[in-house]
Amino acid sequence: MTAAAPAPPRRPPDRRSEPSGPSPASCASPRALLRWAVGERRGDLVLAAVLLSTHQLGEALVPVLVGATVGRAVRSGTPASTACWLALLAADFLMLSLSYRFGARAAVRVRQHTEHRLRMALTERVLHPSGGVRLVPGDLLSRASGDAERVGAFAGTLAGTVAAVVVLLGSTVLLLRIHPGLGALVVAGTAAVLLAQNRLSHALHRTSGTEQALQARATALAEDVVRGLRVLRGIGAERAVAADYARVSRDAVGAARRAVSAEGALVSVGVLLTGLYLAAVAALGGALALDGRIGLGPLIAALGLARFVSGPMRVAATAHARYVRALASSARVHEVLTAPPAVTEPTAAGTAPGTVAGTAPGTVAGAVGEAPAVAFHGVPLPGGSRARWTAEAGRMTGLVCADPADADAVALLLAREEDPGEGRILLDGTALDRFALDTLRTALLVCHHEPVLLPGTVADNLAALTEDTAAVAEAARAARADQVLGAVAHGARTRVGDRGETLSGGQRQRVALARALAARSPVLVLHDPTTAVDAATEDVIADRVRRARTGRTTLVITDSPSWLARCDQVVHLPTPERTATS
Repeated sequence: MTAAAPAPPRRPPDRRSEPSGPSPASCASPRALLRWAVGERRGDLVLAAVLLSTHQLGEALVPVLVGATVGRAVRSGTPASTACWLALLAADFLMLSLSYRFGARAAVRVRQHTEHRLRMALTERVLHPSGGVRLVPGDLLSRASGDAERVGAFAGTLAGTVAAVVVLLGSTVLLLRIHPGLGALVVAGTAAVLLAQNRLSHALHRTSGTEQALQARATALAEDVVRGLRVLRGIGAERAVAADYARVSRDAVGAARRAVSAEGALVSVGVLLTGLYLAAVAALGGALALDGRIGLGPLIAALGLARFVSGPMRVAATAHARYVRALASSARVHEVLTAPPAVTEPTAAGTAPGTVAGTAPGTVAGAVGEAPAVAFHGVPLPGGSRARWTAEAGRMTGLVCADPADADAVALLLAREEDPGEGRILLDGTALDRFALDTLRTALLVCHHEPVLLPGTVADNLAALTEDTAAVAEAARAARADQVLGAVAHGARTRVGDRGETLSGGQRQRVALARALAARSPVLVLHDPTTAVDAATEDVIADRVRRARTGRTTLVITDSPSWLARCDQVVHLPTPERTATS
């Protein structure tokens, strides 16, 4: 039993200094989303590109300076002249060392910030009040971890790719000054590498998308198995589930191998062409030196440059592979960010945030009373009936559903996690879809049957929706959560674990019920709130909740005699058979 949607934060954070999420234009396509993610840290990206380019150019100058030093010494250079060239070489090493140090830092900042922004964008979309994201947690985890990391890795290496291109251009210019044929070889080798990787990139794009999808499937299945391990052991289904997981894992491993093979083919072709280019430069340079068309110093510089630029050429060869994989991951993130909402906010002109559509700004407090009525008018339910009933203002109403699907549907509709296809649901005489979602979920709090506790301690969960310590204490007593505090190892400081796994089912229900009661919302909807509690304790809880909610509207969806005995009125939803004969 948890609230259908989080209440407004108790201390709303100041978000004015936080970067906003991607705009609709940024989500137009996976490529647009990738550009947005990479461009969020433009300053660091430009700084890293400039510094790493400086480092690469400094590296490229090393063989040139060495060749010049040797050439000057061979041509009867003086010790002072040689020392001057050596000092220039030392200065070059100092420059390239410092530029790499600070450029690498900026590149790491780009990577980390890109990953963070994508994770925050995913989190904001998943937690948006409008809902609509229906992927399982394991799949979402895969997208927020693996896919965000791939996009971040691409962003972090983008500056290095720019530096590689810069050094290739610079080296080409230097080799052209030494001899036009050597410069032409660099141009031809780079063009061959880029053309080859473009031909192979389509296969990598396909295999990367498939790999990530199958990995997400394996992650989701593993999470489900771990969460349901006790149940699986109880019914003796461990072997069947293990075999299913082994099959899914094999599929994921096979897809990963195909993706790695495609990437390896892309890189190996680039390395092969780079080696052929290097051999061609060495052969041409040696022939030119033997013919006397270039001297010893230029030959050393040319061979050194040719050897050095093989590294930047490999970077250029792998850059497209990183881009293709990042684009595949961006597409998976894009799928979540562009998921259509399950419900929509009211769009009446002039409606201010937190107000009811069609009312003047600032009148929300008068729009919903302290104990509003809730009414269903001709709303179709999964069981085949149409709901026509009213939970009267300020009273406790019991709702008995012959079909469990009807009970689930009523809870979802009141939480506005989905909207009815026909009919209307009214809160204090106003249709639910005319309320801003945050306003609605503050006035009408729905606690679903499955209790989900938030990370942290028992005390954190009890006070999650209010700072009123008196309200928390009263709610804990009413829900008998005070007994939970005395039963667990560290009292209120006991950590509940993932989704409350350190507590028993009954303890989770009581803590979740107390959390909802502490909010003192005008309307509280409880769906089977004490099914995991013994009958005696359930009877006490029902009586205390009835007293705690005096003067407020409460709807209890249940068939429990203890709860129904405390209700002011009981509504029975008819079965499909009764509806058909009526």
